[in-house]
Amino acid sequence: MMKVLIISSLVLSAPLSAQMVSLAIMPVLLFSALAISSSLNHLGLMNYDMVSAGLLVMVFWVTLLMKLSQFHAPFKSSLFLLFLVLSLSLILSFSTNNIMMFYFFFEWSLLPIFMIVIGWGYQMERLRASLFMLFYTLFASLPLLIMIINIISSSHITVMYMYACLTSMPQSGKSLTVMLIGAFLVKFPMFFVHQWLPKAHVEAPVGGSMILAGVLLKLGGYGLLRISPLLGPSSVLSKVLIISMWGGGMLSAVCVSLSDLKVMIAYSSVVHMALIIAGCTSASSWGANGAMIIMIAHGVCSSGMFSFANMMYERSHSRNLVQNKGMLNMLPAMSMMWFMLCVANFGGPFTYNLLGEVLLIVNLISLSGPLLMSVGLISFFSAAYSLILYASTQQGLPLGSVFSMSNMSYREILIGMSHIWPIFLMLLSPSLI
Repeated sequence: MMKVLIISSLVLSAPLSAQMVSLAIMPVLLFSALAISSSLNHLGLMNYDMVSAGLLVMVFWVTLLMKLSQFHAPFKSSLFLLFLVLSLSLILSFSTNNIMMFYFFFEWSLLPIFMIVIGWGYQMERLRASLFMLFYTLFASLPLLIMIINIISSSHITVMYMYACLTSMPQSGKSLTVMLIGAFLVKFPMFFVHQWLPKAHVEAPVGGSMILAGVLLKLGGYGLLRISPLLGPSSVLSKVLIISMWGGGMLSAVCVSLSDLKVMIAYSSVVHMALIIAGCTSASSWGANGAMIIMIAHGVCSSGMFSFANMMYERSHSRNLVQNKGMLNMLPAMSMMWFMLCVANFGGPFTYNLLGEVLLIVNLISLSGPLLMSVGLISFFSAAYSLILYASTQQGLPLGSVFSMSNMSYREILIGMSHIWPIFLMLLSPSLI
């Protein structure tokens, strides 16, 4: 993992101009956070395994790319400070070995993204969107806090793996299971509690959308991977799996009818989260491995799609698919990279996403035959809306307002390639994660 971090820091902090020297500060600060985490590991407060290591690399990668994407943002120093605070909270969330520390950083990560949306959002609706996000996640996390306090009071165990705390508890009932996993399902989010995510994505600046889709949603998957195997066979988990899969199928069909770039990408994230929820609650190693692979692959892919959506918005000043058509004639390099991201979004050939989806689909079909229909819906409509997303923006004749579009800058090319090559190279060498 350290080799990946060192190489990425050298590549992404290489200055493209004299103004970009400040980007070199971020790798130093993130390495410092990792060093602190490593020192706390000797005290029993931190822990690293294959799950947390992959997510830590993704935090580092997406953070550098979102800084590049927001390099011309107003009040840049304040925005970058919030990015740093958010990244540090995510690093500590994914590496902590203390159940109370995990809950603290799990909730603390909400504050920086709330301030990013409300401070750098595009429209006046950003206040409503940020409040939606705040109250959805806070109310869902209160039952989790109650359960954590109950665990600590009954077992007197805090500085250990979360699963070590839970194994000392008696068999959980339905209400206790819901209290434990509810906060993570909202953080994903799961179908029925997903309304806050499209609102937050639409109003957030490009950096906020990148870190939200790329890393923050994965906190829910990380929590479920730690907790769901310990709950054992449960009717609640079975219902969660069924609802998430059928909800993902319905939302994938909804995506086909959408015309807003960011809204379509946001809803496609909810569809991918449905697959991850199903893998985490399937109580099988294939499901857990598939969920972990999709978390990593989707984190990179969705971050790239939001960054490219912003590049098109900066040129056409519209998120409408029709207003952005004909990009292939104007920006062929961007069109090629956009195509590769769209292919990765539906798990196309030679992508890391495909490996995770194959593992999950085989696992789900072996669990329940009726799930085959929901799996088919998600697979078909995911390919449909991804291809519609590409064809609607790249094919056809450009409108008159886009004839003066500027070519891609070196910064934008670096952002695009840094999102694309991990998706394909990780399939060749999964040991990178």
